[in-house]
Amino acid sequence: MVKAYLRYEPAAAFGVIASFNSSIAYDSSGKHLLALVLEKVGVWHVRQGIRTKTLTPSSSSHGPSLAVTSIASSQSSLFASSYADGSIRIWDCDKGTCETTLNGHKGAVTALRVTGLVFLDSGKKLVSSSKDKFLRVWDLDTQHCMQIISGHHTKIWSIDTDPKERYLVTRSADPELRFYTIKHDLVDERSMSKVNGPEAVGSENSSVQKKWEVVKLFGEI
Repeated sequence: MVKAYLRYEPAAAFGVIASFNSSIAYDSSGKHLLALVLEKVGVWHVRQGIRTKTLTPSSSSHGPSLAVTSIASSQSSLFASSYADGSIRIWDCDKGTCETTLNGHKGAVTALRVTGLVFLDSGKKLVSSSKDKFLRVWDLDTQHCMQIISGHHTKIWSIDTDPKERYLVTRSADPELRFYTIKHDLVDERSMSKVNGPEAVGSENSSVQKKWEVVKLFGEI
Protein backbone atom coordinates (compact mmCIF):
# COMPACT_ATOMS: atom_id res chain seq x y z
CA MET A 1 0.00 0.00 0.00
CA VAL A 2 2.82 2.38 0.82
CA LYS A 3 4.46 1.95 -2.60
CA ALA A 4 1.24 3.01 -4.27
CA TYR A 5 1.74 6.53 -2.90
CA LEU A 6 5.39 6.80 -3.88
CA ARG A 7 6.10 8.52 -7.15
CA TYR A 8 9.79 7.62 -7.10
CA GLU A 9 11.58 4.54 -5.86
CA PRO A 10 15.37 3.99 -5.52
CA ALA A 11 16.68 1.97 -8.47
CA ALA A 12 20.48 2.15 -8.15
CA ALA A 13 23.34 3.75 -6.26
CA PHE A 14 26.56 5.08 -7.76
CA GLY A 15 29.56 7.10 -6.64
CA VAL A 16 29.54 5.43 -3.20
CA ILE A 17 32.99 5.42 -1.59
CA ALA A 18 32.06 3.50 1.57
CA SER A 19 28.90 2.31 3.24
CA PHE A 20 27.59 4.01 6.36
CA ASN A 21 28.94 2.55 9.61
CA SER A 22 31.20 0.11 7.74
CA SER A 23 34.74 -1.03 8.49
CA ILE A 24 37.83 -0.49 6.35
CA ALA A 25 41.20 -2.24 6.25
CA TYR A 26 44.57 -1.96 4.55
CA ASP A 27 45.81 -4.88 2.48
CA SER A 28 49.07 -6.64 3.37
CA SER A 29 51.16 -4.32 1.17
CA GLY A 30 49.78 -1.15 2.73
CA LYS A 31 49.27 0.31 -0.76
CA HIS A 32 45.56 -0.44 -1.03
CA LEU A 33 42.60 0.29 1.20
CA LEU A 34 39.66 -2.12 1.30
CA ALA A 35 36.30 -0.38 1.78
CA LEU A 36 32.80 -1.84 2.03
CA VAL A 37 30.50 -0.42 -0.64
CA LEU A 38 26.97 -1.73 -0.10
CA GLU A 39 27.16 -5.36 -1.33
CA LYS A 40 30.62 -4.86 -2.89
CA VAL A 41 34.21 -4.38 -1.75
CA GLY A 42 36.13 -1.47 -3.24
CA VAL A 43 39.93 -1.67 -3.52
CA TRP A 44 41.45 1.82 -3.45
CA HIS A 45 45.03 2.77 -4.34
CA VAL A 46 45.94 5.03 -1.43
CA ARG A 47 48.65 7.07 -3.16
CA GLN A 48 46.83 7.58 -6.44
CA GLY A 49 43.43 8.04 -4.83
CA ILE A 50 41.61 5.86 -7.35
CA ARG A 51 39.55 2.68 -7.07
CA THR A 52 41.44 -0.05 -8.88
CA LYS A 53 39.01 -2.94 -8.32
CA THR A 54 35.41 -3.57 -7.33
CA LEU A 55 34.79 -7.07 -6.00
CA THR A 56 31.23 -8.34 -6.28
CA PRO A 57 29.87 -11.76 -5.23
CA SER A 58 28.40 -13.79 -8.07
CA SER A 59 24.62 -13.49 -8.13
CA SER A 60 24.18 -17.23 -8.71
CA SER A 61 25.83 -18.19 -5.42
CA HIS A 62 24.65 -15.31 -3.27
CA GLY A 63 21.07 -14.85 -4.47
CA PRO A 64 19.72 -11.35 -3.78
CA SER A 65 22.27 -8.63 -3.07
CA LEU A 66 23.33 -8.64 0.58
CA ALA A 67 25.28 -5.94 2.36
CA VAL A 68 28.88 -6.53 3.36
CA THR A 69 29.08 -6.26 7.15
CA SER A 70 32.77 -6.58 8.00
CA ILE A 71 36.23 -6.99 6.49
CA ALA A 72 39.67 -8.18 7.63
CA SER A 73 43.00 -8.49 5.84
CA SER A 74 45.71 -11.11 6.39
CA GLN A 75 49.49 -11.04 6.08
CA SER A 76 49.19 -12.43 2.55
CA SER A 77 47.16 -11.19 -0.43
CA LEU A 78 44.03 -12.82 1.01
CA PHE A 79 41.33 -10.93 2.87
CA ALA A 80 37.90 -11.88 4.23
CA SER A 81 34.55 -10.15 3.91
CA SER A 82 31.33 -11.10 5.69
CA TYR A 83 27.72 -10.63 4.67
CA ALA A 84 24.33 -10.03 6.23
CA ASP A 85 23.25 -13.65 5.67
CA GLY A 86 26.09 -14.98 7.84
CA SER A 87 28.36 -16.08 5.00
CA ILE A 88 32.06 -15.22 4.70
CA ARG A 89 34.08 -14.89 1.53
CA ILE A 90 37.83 -15.22 1.15
CA TRP A 91 39.24 -13.00 -1.62
CA ASP A 92 42.61 -12.73 -3.30
CA CYS A 93 43.28 -9.00 -3.53
CA ASP A 94 45.96 -9.33 -6.21
CA LYS A 95 43.88 -11.52 -8.50
CA GLY A 96 40.56 -9.91 -7.64
CA THR A 97 38.92 -13.33 -7.31
CA CYS A 98 36.84 -15.06 -4.65
CA GLU A 99 38.77 -18.11 -3.43
CA THR A 100 36.11 -19.73 -1.25
CA THR A 101 32.88 -19.14 0.66
CA LEU A 102 32.41 -20.16 4.31
CA ASN A 103 28.92 -20.80 5.66
CA GLY A 104 27.90 -21.56 9.22
CA HIS A 105 26.70 -18.49 11.10
CA LYS A 106 22.94 -18.15 11.51
CA GLY A 107 23.02 -14.37 11.80
CA ALA A 108 24.83 -11.45 10.21
CA VAL A 109 28.57 -11.62 10.82
CA THR A 110 29.61 -8.57 12.84
CA ALA A 111 33.40 -8.88 13.05
CA LEU A 112 36.30 -10.80 11.53
CA ARG A 113 39.84 -11.38 12.64
CA VAL A 114 42.46 -13.15 10.54
CA THR A 115 44.93 -14.60 12.99
CA GLY A 116 48.18 -14.94 11.10
CA LEU A 117 49.82 -16.72 14.01
CA VAL A 118 53.59 -16.44 13.82
CA PHE A 119 54.08 -19.92 15.30
CA LEU A 120 51.59 -21.59 12.96
CA ASP A 121 53.35 -23.10 9.95
CA SER A 122 50.40 -24.99 8.44
CA GLY A 123 48.45 -21.88 7.46
CA LYS A 124 46.19 -19.17 8.81
CA LYS A 125 42.91 -19.28 10.65
CA LEU A 126 39.96 -16.92 10.60
CA VAL A 127 37.99 -16.02 13.71
CA SER A 128 34.49 -14.61 13.15
CA SER A 129 31.75 -13.34 15.44
CA SER A 130 28.07 -12.97 14.69
CA LYS A 131 24.69 -11.84 15.88
CA ASP A 132 23.96 -15.52 16.55
CA LYS A 133 26.08 -15.14 19.76
CA PHE A 134 28.79 -17.56 18.59
CA LEU A 135 32.46 -17.32 17.72
CA ARG A 136 33.71 -19.55 14.94
CA VAL A 137 37.29 -20.52 14.13
CA TRP A 138 37.86 -21.40 10.47
CA ASP A 139 40.76 -23.34 9.03
CA LEU A 140 41.55 -21.64 5.73
CA ASP A 141 43.53 -24.64 4.46
CA THR A 142 40.64 -27.11 4.77
CA GLN A 143 37.98 -24.38 4.42
CA HIS A 144 36.03 -25.78 7.37
CA CYS A 145 34.89 -24.52 10.76
CA MET A 146 37.12 -26.18 13.35
CA GLN A 147 35.72 -24.68 16.55
CA ILE A 148 32.49 -23.06 17.74
CA ILE A 149 32.64 -21.01 20.95
CA SER A 150 29.59 -20.00 22.96
CA GLY A 151 29.32 -17.96 26.15
CA HIS A 152 27.86 -14.59 25.28
CA HIS A 153 24.14 -14.20 25.90
CA THR A 154 23.61 -11.46 23.31
CA LYS A 155 24.95 -10.47 19.90
CA ILE A 156 28.74 -10.26 19.61
CA TRP A 157 29.68 -6.93 18.08
CA SER A 158 33.49 -6.87 17.94
CA ILE A 159 36.62 -8.96 18.46
CA ASP A 160 40.33 -8.22 18.54
CA THR A 161 43.70 -9.68 19.56
CA ASP A 162 46.73 -8.25 21.31
CA PRO A 163 49.78 -7.36 19.13
CA LYS A 164 51.49 -10.69 19.87
CA GLU A 165 48.23 -12.59 19.29
CA ARG A 166 48.30 -14.40 22.60
CA TYR A 167 44.80 -13.34 23.64
CA LEU A 168 41.48 -12.77 21.89
CA VAL A 169 38.89 -10.43 23.40
CA THR A 170 35.20 -10.20 22.47
CA ARG A 171 32.54 -7.58 23.20
CA SER A 172 28.81 -8.12 23.01
CA ALA A 173 25.62 -6.23 23.86
CA ASP A 174 25.71 -7.61 27.40
CA PRO A 175 27.94 -5.64 29.83
CA GLU A 176 31.01 -7.87 29.71
CA LEU A 177 34.24 -8.53 27.88
CA ARG A 178 35.41 -12.12 27.43
CA PHE A 179 39.09 -13.02 27.07
CA TYR A 180 40.44 -16.14 25.36
CA THR A 181 43.92 -17.58 25.03
CA ILE A 182 45.07 -18.48 21.53
CA LYS A 183 46.80 -21.82 21.05
CA HIS A 184 49.94 -21.81 18.95
CA ASP A 185 50.35 -25.27 17.40
CA LEU A 186 54.14 -25.23 17.10
CA VAL A 187 54.60 -24.21 20.73
CA ASP A 188 52.26 -26.98 21.89
CA GLU A 189 54.11 -29.58 19.82
CA ARG A 190 57.43 -28.58 21.34
CA SER A 191 56.03 -28.81 24.86
CA MET A 192 54.58 -32.23 24.06
CA SER A 193 57.92 -33.52 22.82
CA LYS A 194 59.41 -32.90 26.26
CA VAL A 195 56.97 -35.30 27.95
CA ASN A 196 58.30 -38.87 28.40
CA GLY A 197 57.24 -42.17 29.98
CA PRO A 198 53.69 -42.83 31.28
CA GLU A 199 52.92 -39.12 31.24
CA ALA A 200 53.21 -39.12 27.46
CA VAL A 201 50.18 -41.41 27.09
CA GLY A 202 47.89 -39.20 29.12
CA SER A 203 49.21 -36.06 27.51
CA GLU A 204 48.75 -37.55 24.04
CA ASN A 205 45.10 -38.39 24.77
CA SER A 206 44.55 -34.89 26.10
CA SER A 207 46.21 -33.47 22.99
CA VAL A 208 43.87 -35.44 20.71
CA GLN A 209 40.81 -34.22 22.62
CA LYS A 210 41.92 -30.59 22.35
CA LYS A 211 43.26 -30.81 18.80
CA TRP A 212 40.64 -28.43 17.47
CA GLU A 213 40.62 -26.08 20.45
CA VAL A 214 42.31 -22.99 19.06
CA VAL A 215 40.90 -20.48 21.54
CA LYS A 216 40.08 -21.16 25.20
CA LEU A 217 38.23 -18.97 27.69
CA PHE A 218 40.69 -17.15 29.95
CA GLY A 219 38.43 -14.80 31.91
CA GLU A 220 35.83 -12.07 31.70
CA ILE A 221 35.19 -8.55 32.91
